[in-house]
This record gives sequence, C-alpha cells and structure tokens, in this order.
Amino acid sequence: MTIDDTVEILDTVLMQEVDGETILLDINSEEYFSLNEIGTMFYKLLQEEPNLSLALSELENHFDVSKEELQKDLLHFVSTLEEKKLLLER
Repeated sequence: MTIDDTVEILDTVLMQEVDGETILLDINSEEYFSLNEIGTMFYKLLQEEPNLSLALSELENHFDVSKEELQKDLLHFVSTLEEKKLLLER
C-alpha cells in the first residue's frame, strides 16, 4: 500500500467509543479490536477521507511530527487494518 492509494472501511466493521477508547467489531469474524486515541483519530479520518494522501494532509494539521514520520505511521495503521480485514484498498 502507498500513500497514493484509497481505502474503503468495510460495512461489516462496527465502531463504538467506550471510556475514551474505540472498539471495532468485525461482524464476519466476530473479533474485537481496540484503538487508542491516535488510532481513533486516524480511523475516523479515513471514514471521511479515504484517499490516504489527502488524509495525510489533514493529519499534518494535528501533529507536530515530520510528514515522513506521520506518513509511515498512517501506512502502518492502514496496513494493519487491511491485514485484519477491516478495510480494503480500492
């Protein structure tokens, strides 16, 4: 996956925030996944902006880190979600 890709969060993934933590449920596998505050921000942004390059531009407004580091973190996050079958590359 590259920063030029677009992703799609699957309809089979449900999200619920509980006590400052976000829980994802994959209704196909019946597995739960937990996201911390930053993961939650990334996930919500991807729901609104599935183009990774545009999502990265938006994230740059919220974090005081280099663009390269932020891109690396975003791609790692997206790759992990893809491995868990929580989103697809379009």
